[in-house]
Amino acid sequence: MPVENARMLAARAWLAENKLDGFVAFNDGQNSFLESNAVFVFADVRALGRSAVIVARDGASTLVAEPAFDDARLRELATTREAMGTDDFVGALRATLVRLGLDKANCATVGLSKQSRKLARAVGDMFSKPPRAEDNLSSHLARVRLPQELAASRKATWIAERGYERLLRSAKPGVREYELAADIYTYMKGIGAEDNFLLMSASQHNLAVRAAGGRVLEEGDIILGEITPCYQGQFAQICRTAVIGEASPTLRDKYALLQAAMRAGMDAARPGVPVAQATLAMNDVLTKAGYGDYCKPPHMRVRGHGLGITSSQPGDLHDESQTVFEEGMVFVMHPNQYIPETGYLMCGEPVVISHNGAISLSDRDAELDFVAA
Repeated sequence: MPVENARMLAARAWLAENKLDGFVAFNDGQNSFLESNAVFVFADVRALGRSAVIVARDGASTLVAEPAFDDARLRELATTREAMGTDDFVGALRATLVRLGLDKANCATVGLSKQSRKLARAVGDMFSKPPRAEDNLSSHLARVRLPQELAASRKATWIAERGYERLLRSAKPGVREYELAADIYTYMKGIGAEDNFLLMSASQHNLAVRAAGGRVLEEGDIILGEITPCYQGQFAQICRTAVIGEASPTLRDKYALLQAAMRAGMDAARPGVPVAQATLAMNDVLTKAGYGDYCKPPHMRVRGHGLGITSSQPGDLHDESQTVFEEGMVFVMHPNQYIPETGYLMCGEPVVISHNGAISLSDRDAELDFVAA
């Protein structure tokens, strides 16, 4: 019998506390680093198509996922007590609910609101009692990383850093942005990245980072990279800035300001402290340097965010968030900032919360790097 993960045990305790008999968690086959994949949280497997985990308070758990040809992989990897691949997702889901007696029980759904309207209606018809919507359950239960998830986050960070090293080796005048982005993406896939979200662009004066386009790199360009690979279901993101040629003293000074803001935010991010305090600590460094008016949209959005698939907690790092840091949370912290003298600059790391503050998962924290012209 598969060994159910710790989240499943926590889920059953939640069912008992809320006097519910079971729940069904859904995913549509999409994996976003900003959102929790409820099926992955409870079954430790990412399905190729629509999928659902049915969990009963009495101990039953079943993964139902498309397509049928994926059945063997699902049975091998899923930590639910049963798993099946199917080409009749709705029919298999209905049959499982009936077999477990959950079609007439007090149940909840997780992530159903993000599925198609057609599927949501079909699921609603499967229950004699309207299920209770609990779309944040998976992200909440997974807000603190398990040891194996933290290890995977560290490996994802290692892949991201190798991708950035590849950028520094491959970038040169005459190369187009999309050529450089494709080289980085392919390289990271080759060293273990399951997926990747990549923003990478360059300009003499950046207004923000964006997806790579057809612009040809030139001497004096400031290259921005937001590199976000996934490994074993865990995303990690680093934010980096590099210059083609020599950097001016002004650029060096302004980048050091972002590094100081990063350190202030990391020191403030302690268990029990509201997320807003870490955000305000970063903003305070920039405000004292005369850039307070730039510490808000459109010049910046947030100072970091959770990394999804497992959990997007603690959510966005902004100055009004009252979400509290907890030991073991993992997210990206980035005091990325538009500065009028230099343009937009990027500086950010994936971090884990400890009792002493945030600890970077990177081997080498962000510096202003240089590419030969």
